[in-house]
Amino acid sequence: MSGYSLRTRLFAGVALWSIIALCLAGVGIVLVFAATVQRDQLEDLGASLDQLTLAIASSPSLAEPALPDPRYQKPAGGLYYQIVDLDSGEVLRSRSLWDAELRLPDPRAGDAVLTTVPGPAGQTLSLLVRDITTGTPQHRLRLAVAENVELRGHSIGTFASQIAVALLAVAAALLLAAWLVLQLSLTPLDQLRQRVASIASGGANKLEGRYPLEFAPLVDEVNELLEVNERTLRLSRERADDLAHGLKTPLAVIRATAGRLRERGDGENASALELLSTEMADRIDYQMRLSHLRIRSKTVGFVTSVDQMLIRSVAVMRKTGRGAELYWHLEGDRVDADIDPHDLMELVGVILENAGRWAKSEVRVTSSRIEDQARFVVCDDGPGLTDEQIALLGQRGRRLDETRSGSGFGLAIAREITRLNGGTITWRRGAGAGLEVEVRLPAPAAS
Repeated sequence: MSGYSLRTRLFAGVALWSIIALCLAGVGIVLVFAATVQRDQLEDLGASLDQLTLAIASSPSLAEPALPDPRYQKPAGGLYYQIVDLDSGEVLRSRSLWDAELRLPDPRAGDAVLTTVPGPAGQTLSLLVRDITTGTPQHRLRLAVAENVELRGHSIGTFASQIAVALLAVAAALLLAAWLVLQLSLTPLDQLRQRVASIASGGANKLEGRYPLEFAPLVDEVNELLEVNERTLRLSRERADDLAHGLKTPLAVIRATAGRLRERGDGENASALELLSTEMADRIDYQMRLSHLRIRSKTVGFVTSVDQMLIRSVAVMRKTGRGAELYWHLEGDRVDADIDPHDLMELVGVILENAGRWAKSEVRVTSSRIEDQARFVVCDDGPGLTDEQIALLGQRGRRLDETRSGSGFGLAIAREITRLNGGTITWRRGAGAGLEVEVRLPAPAAS
């Protein structure tokens, strides 16, 4: 099942909604500012129109009014007015219009109309127009004042760009603050993950430390499950130990009985009882050794030195039993494997013990790394095996030579250890004579 990062999801959610909120705020601020600018523009145009109306009403004839703003006198200056005598059709324009004439809409009686019309030099104008009646005899006049929209539109655009820059800075600060808050808030989760990994690797047996109140129920439940699991495993191993110890006395009685039968001359029954007791003892020992193997967790890794384990194990073999009579040749590279050290010790011990039992004079041990696997090979110079015999190796309780000591369970344990740790074990005939055992184990991810 593919996972996802809670930190990434939370940060993405905060970032998304922060950006949306800031964008909406920016749009709202610009719209409010634009509405304010438009209102100011309407007020300014209304004041200019009132001023133009007053100047026309005080003049006995249609003459150019005197307006104080010099932009009315400059061609395409940005401020314009136009007066139309609706009775005579005479038109009076500001010098800023030069030879252009504005298209004036027909306002409703007594109302001023604000609209947008094209102006000189490709400008777009905001136009306020009103009809008045003045003079004696009375004249119906249509008055209009206009302003280039870019005069205020530029300020709106500048304001919008400045707001965008400011909001970008706010967004960066908010995202940084959100990331820091998430880092601090999720630190207990990282600690919890590390302690769970420590439990899985055998470094701890419960979750310890202080956690937020929201995690306390989870931590308590996990600790309770761990305690129940530990009690169950301990009880199972104690029962297995009790069973093994309980069977030792009957086995001793069977061996003693076999000895008495042999003394009385009943060698056939004595041999049968001795074989039965030996097989039962071997099976008990096999099951006891399997019960102490560690079940690997996929989330926990190990870094165990294969070459150092081989060196230590060979040093022990040289001092015990027949191993002192053999020549042990070690060579290879430094290589690590993803396996529990105790499991590797058991694995190496079983293979070296088997090689030492069958070798005539020499055992060769090599270690190397092949791609993403740690590899070691143990080869003896013993009598060797046929292909059919090699196919039977590793089967529980299967001995290929009934005349030699051994239960046949050692190589079965070696196969079980490699299987539990995601590795492989291969038996084949050596280059000269004897048996060659190759073991491959996953290399650590950090190696």
